Amino acid sequence: MITASPRRLAVFKSVVDCGGFNLAAMELGIAQPSVGAHIKALERQVGQPLFHRKRGSRPVLTKAGKALYDFAIDTLRRSAEASSVLTDLRMRDASEVSLALHRDLAPLFLAAHLSRFAARFPKIRMITRTGTIEDLLALVRERVVNLACVLASGPLPGLTSEVLTHMPVFLVVAPDHPLARRRRVSPADVMQFPFFTGLRNSRYMAMITDSLAKIGIDRLNVAMELQDAVSIMEMVRLRGGIAAITACAAEQEIERGNLVCLRLEKQLPDLEVRCAYLSPLSPSSQNCLEFLRATPD
Repeated sequence: MITASPRRLAVFKSVVDCGGFNLAAMELGIAQPSVGAHIKALERQVGQPLFHRKRGSRPVLTKAGKALYDFAIDTLRRSAEASSVLTDLRMRDASEVSLALHRDLAPLFLAAHLSRFAARFPKIRMITRTGTIEDLLALVRERVVNLACVLASGPLPGLTSEVLTHMPVFLVVAPDHPLARRRRVSPADVMQFPFFTGLRNSRYMAMITDSLAKIGIDRLNVAMELQDAVSIMEMVRLRGGIAAITACAAEQEIERGNLVCLRLEKQLPDLEVRCAYLSPLSPSSQNCLEFLRATPD
């Protein structure tokens, strides 16, 4: 019996429809290793290969793959129909909004937007979740949440999204770091020291790496990969390396004197803060989006 999640079946269908793992990863907005992990998990469950693989060639479905592809199309169609019915019910009820927030953004949006929304609409139940960018976008695509606020560097494939604001990115060090008191720090200076980063295959790390490359920091001496900004900043304080951290995550630690923001010769490009969703939105979700768009007093 096949019990694969709609998400896993959707990844498999995208590989077939796009004609490859890399193209599917681009369409879905996830890392290529994540696509491969989904396919391997399906093959373990089925007990046989789903593709004839040949380096440099488009993957071709095996007999098992063809059978699973038909199953995936039918399952995803029925899942979409059920989601549509449930969405209609939510729109008629319009008494609940589910919002997913990237972990760096959660404190900012809870204080600046959601508290005001709750005060304005006390009868609307608000459900919030936090997680990685990949997790949150998957929740939107699966219609588990109505809205997701994530860090981005452009449009999000397969979703409607809009830029709410821009988020600066800082390079931070401990107060006793050799670069902490420099008036100007060059890319060559930065590349001499160890870096504490996000997970290598994450969407967040891809954006940070691209931003660093744009100002000439094209080589990182990665000492450790960690999944969240709090852990990264703690390692910077304890181990004396460098990290790229969003302003909303680092500002309090900088104000307290626990971290120092490097004075770079060229400033890192800002990241976008985007709100992603699938249309149509319920009236309650639309009202919430209006509050997310508004600049707080």
